[in-house]
Amino acid sequence: MTAAALRAWAHRLMRSEAGAMLIAFTAATILLRLGGNVVLTRLLDPHAFGVVGVIVSVMIVLTMLSDLGVFDFVIRHAKGADRRFLDVIWTIRLGQAGLQSAAMLAGAWPIAAFLGKPELAVPIAATAPLFLVNALCPMSLLLAQREGRVRATCAVELIALAIQIVANLALTLVMPDYRALVIGLYVSAVARILLTFTIIGGGSRPAWDRGLAREFLGFSRWIIASTLITLLITQSDKILFAKLFSVADFGVYMLPANLALAVQPFGRNYVERYFFPLVSRAWNEAPASLAGIFYTARTRLYLLLFAGIGFGIGVAPALFRLLFDHRYEYGWIYLSVLLLRMAFDLDGFTNVQTLLAMGRTRPMLVANLIRLLLFALWVAALYRPVGPLALPLALTLAEAGALLYTIALLRGAGLFRSQIHMLYYAMMLGAAAVGAGISLYLAPQVIGAGLAVIG
Repeated sequence: MTAAALRAWAHRLMRSEAGAMLIAFTAATILLRLGGNVVLTRLLDPHAFGVVGVIVSVMIVLTMLSDLGVFDFVIRHAKGADRRFLDVIWTIRLGQAGLQSAAMLAGAWPIAAFLGKPELAVPIAATAPLFLVNALCPMSLLLAQREGRVRATCAVELIALAIQIVANLALTLVMPDYRALVIGLYVSAVARILLTFTIIGGGSRPAWDRGLAREFLGFSRWIIASTLITLLITQSDKILFAKLFSVADFGVYMLPANLALAVQPFGRNYVERYFFPLVSRAWNEAPASLAGIFYTARTRLYLLLFAGIGFGIGVAPALFRLLFDHRYEYGWIYLSVLLLRMAFDLDGFTNVQTLLAMGRTRPMLVANLIRLLLFALWVAALYRPVGPLALPLALTLAEAGALLYTIALLRGAGLFRSQIHMLYYAMMLGAAAVGAGISLYLAPQVIGAGLAVIG
């Protein structure tokens, strides 16, 4: 394939139906979560969100500690569509989930004691079986992702989320505490299973193949090593926040943390499903075309994404003033800082994926080590001056450091163009200024509440 043909493909990808579907799916997910949170914050106090925040953090930690790379293994394997192959992997995943549930149940009381909040032990233990329920979902959902059935997979995830939100709201009327949110997690998991059967079809059953299991576990060694560092980076702020501050303060922090995290798939879905395959093909077939495609394939979308992130950074006080109860209003400052981190993350993730397409795997590990080291240093430096804001701010500064490292590598490879890159951030700053103007007009007192967090 010629360089011109590859560039034409890049333009088609920008306008593809699947790409539009992913963006629409991500937007709908954010709107559903936002709408649900708007109502729930008026029905529940911050303590309920704090309890569930701790539970979710524990589940994420256990998931990443035992990450076997099921998705990557199935997507890349030549037999990924074979029924017996999928059944064997499903069986391994089910066994893994059993161990995860047992570990969470056994660790509930020690974890609560470590956090200095023994009342959290029962909620953590009550959520332990959720690993098994999630693992019962048929492998046909993963197969649909492998085959590019974007519409079907998006429908399953979106409807399951809608059912969870409705269940949360209904249960809150009966039990206005954390139990409504915990039961909602189970409702969502069961709905996901039933929707997979209904929309996609197929099923999974126990099967075993010693050779395949050995191959899979051999592959998983590298995944586990890689995700351990990612785990430390992504969960350290939440663990430290839960340890150092009250459950109510943690609940306020988790609201903007989840909102910022909801923005991430807008860019990451595009990079993983479209951009990465494109630059991989360019590198394999016409390496000289990679420099042009690196920006051609994403500039239009990234200008829009960076403008949206910037506007969110500036308008965060007004957003919290209009949508959330006054008890949560100071949380806007966390959202602004974490959205800036999302911008750095999207930029750095795109750079790392490009380097991976070129066959360079080491930069991913080095970038993670840089993030971890800088996070620890910035927390130590900022904790006394800015209090709880030190944690999200340290994450953001660590992300910026890793980004500079990947930019240096791209410059060395002849791919980096400072003028185009600066355009992304100029767009973000301009949009942030517009959003800040709106916040100054609509919510000056909320701005003060957020700045008071610094002390």
